[in-house]
Amino acid sequence: MSTMTGTACCLALIVAGAFSISVNNGRYEDVNIVIQDTVAENEILLERIQEVFTKTSQMVFQASKQHVYFGQINIILPKTWSWKPEYTGIPARSELESYITVDEGKVKTPQTKRKIKKCGSPGRYIYLHTDFLLTKGKTKWGYHENVLVHEWGHLRWGLFDEYSMRNKERFYLDKGVWNPVRCSESVKGKVGKGTRCNSAASKCDTKYTKRAMHKQCKFCPDEAQTKSSMSSIMAYNWMDAVSTFCDNEDDKTVPVHQRHNRKAPNKHNSKCGGRSAWEVMREHDDFKTVPLSASTNTTPIFKMLRESDDYRVFVLDVSNSMQGTRIATLYQACEYIIQTKIPEDSWLGIVWFSSSASTMMNITQITSQQVRDALIAAVPQTTVGATCIGCGIDEALSILSSKLGDPAGSEIMVISDGQNNRGDLDASIENAKEANVIIHTISVSQDADERMISMATETGGIHISYLETGTISFASVFIELLSSGVTSFATESTTLLSEKLDSLSSTTVSFSFDIDSSVGINTTVSILQGSSTDISIEVQSPEGTVYTEQTTGGDILILDIPGTAVTGKYNATVTTQTSSSFEYYVTSLPKGSEVVRISSWVTPINLDFFTGELPVIEADVMKGRAAVLNAIVTAVVETGGNESCEVALLDNGADPDDTVDDGVYAGVIPRFCLYQNGRVSAKVYARGENGTTSVQDVFSGAGSPDSDEDVNPEVLQDNFQRVSLPSEILVSNYSSIIANKDITAPGRITDVSIIDISTENTQYGESRNFTITWTATGDDINVGQATEYELRISDDINVL
Repeated sequence: MSTMTGTACCLALIVAGAFSISVNNGRYEDVNIVIQDTVAENEILLERIQEVFTKTSQMVFQASKQHVYFGQINIILPKTWSWKPEYTGIPARSELESYITVDEGKVKTPQTKRKIKKCGSPGRYIYLHTDFLLTKGKTKWGYHENVLVHEWGHLRWGLFDEYSMRNKERFYLDKGVWNPVRCSESVKGKVGKGTRCNSAASKCDTKYTKRAMHKQCKFCPDEAQTKSSMSSIMAYNWMDAVSTFCDNEDDKTVPVHQRHNRKAPNKHNSKCGGRSAWEVMREHDDFKTVPLSASTNTTPIFKMLRESDDYRVFVLDVSNSMQGTRIATLYQACEYIIQTKIPEDSWLGIVWFSSSASTMMNITQITSQQVRDALIAAVPQTTVGATCIGCGIDEALSILSSKLGDPAGSEIMVISDGQNNRGDLDASIENAKEANVIIHTISVSQDADERMISMATETGGIHISYLETGTISFASVFIELLSSGVTSFATESTTLLSEKLDSLSSTTVSFSFDIDSSVGINTTVSILQGSSTDISIEVQSPEGTVYTEQTTGGDILILDIPGTAVTGKYNATVTTQTSSSFEYYVTSLPKGSEVVRISSWVTPINLDFFTGELPVIEADVMKGRAAVLNAIVTAVVETGGNESCEVALLDNGADPDDTVDDGVYAGVIPRFCLYQNGRVSAKVYARGENGTTSVQDVFSGAGSPDSDEDVNPEVLQDNFQRVSLPSEILVSNYSSIIANKDITAPGRITDVSIIDISTENTQYGESRNFTITWTATGDDINVGQATEYELRISDDINVL
């Protein structure tokens, strides 16, 4: 096996491509399969991926009625794998759109992660465990191609599961009978208890409606089912005969076995308003063309891409509007990031822009402290001139192209505080898009150009604001944008604590933090303050060990906890000679792949206040790939003023949360937090308490015969804390008149359940009392209290 040496071979083989799925005459191109760096190098795994996805391509073609198939699949390998001549090098990057990731860990179930949980909206990624791919023949979730077409329905077309939801009813009353949740209604099977419905069938009589169906009763489709009675793949991916999606039940030209069951209380009906999978799919661009020939060759072309080092350029605003505190804060944040957060062997260039742009440090590989010092020396400390953001982007593209030939996949970080008033910024953004270069942006203050947001979203980047006041610091925003690459999900540094104090009432500041059992390697406590003076810090471990560090006349102090930090609570005390504001961070590397992590996002990014829509903040809290339950998750919302709002994020399944106990916590930003046009930033905190917070390995994903059985979560035995910054929101059309109107509807109620039916005979005949339950909604989605509830009852579900 050959090993790559030097950089020339890698630089000559930088791949072109948008790194997002495209369709060319029904042929999917740039379908990305990312192998995480926790997976050991394995040629057999690569062979199995190609075998599995070749079969899946043919099934996608058949299930889509000959509209689409996999044409080109990129298998992205981590840089920890050896280099081979047949590989193509790509720069490590932080984001991909709608991809497939391969990892190892406790969670075995194939599943799709979403950000926007609306019908027809694409997913973030499909997760596959190596065991699933390496298994020959049928897996517990069905044949590989069945499972992957099911998950592709989630990822690409925004479909939802058509089997019963966990902890929800498996039956529904209609026309005097308990009907099992299934799609279509022609699926044959039996009702009983246990994994194969082999026990206590007498207690699961579907015709006995005088009491609620026992919660352990379930429907088990017959294994030997013919295709003439089997649909849909969103319901029964583990069944051999399933090969298609359900279609409109009112269309008599649709075969009976393919007709959708809109009565079934499943996630797809709830999210898609009772529409069938095919009704949703027909609205997708994939199905706007005529079907392809049945003889189409659906065998994909596989490309092996291996991550190389990171290639970044900092594009820094040095215009006159940045003078004073802003340029000083920019310098300090860059100094800290270059000194501590830019990975060894990665590449960095520095460009300044004002009325024009200049390269202050060409693309340089970070191999020593001397290189880091030279890069820090290239960070600006003075300002001059106007603002030409596009000049900075074009200069960065130029030096990236000179270094790499093709800069595709590399990253530009643009930092600016003002309106672009020189050059053609839109043309420069188009140049970046054509070069397939990602732009991340930090908007400094409310005055930053609004296109700072769009240039990030249009190139696949991240955008966050630094609004100068509040708890969100410049350096923390910078940290959020940095990544070691898409293959480093489980091995990147984790931020445990991040705080900024705008003013100090004392020269002593105390804080505490928890080291949980999933982290503890290379733990650092960093202090940044606005002026150069003496700083000292003392940190006491749970065992009583005291660590100290101090600096004279500096503005950055970093304390390293040697070795592996022990689990438990640490108490820190910082003493400074100045009362100016300062910030502190605690970061740590994971001990293994099962690390607690949090990612967060907001929707929508661009909020039209006039519509009455309210933004939703969501946070995905995971340990490895498993859901973390019963965590305390809150978001602090800031607009750059002196006030902030705190929003509780819940995982209770009530709107705006999507699914109870899936580890994704959601909350609505109330209207009173949005009191002006402009940017809104948020910081999300997640905290876990020992004995209360738990981890659930199986919570969603591809169905199997036992997927709705009860699962006992693992209770965590130590505390944890995490911090995340979602992208900013841009509010437009604010009106104080609208702000005082009740124009936002209550949240949808999707969890009405019959939990008990009691029957008795009275002098007026038989009487039945139904006990029903639902989660209370709010006046504005989940904010406030609803004025009234309206209950309706019918013996015909179609009437309802």
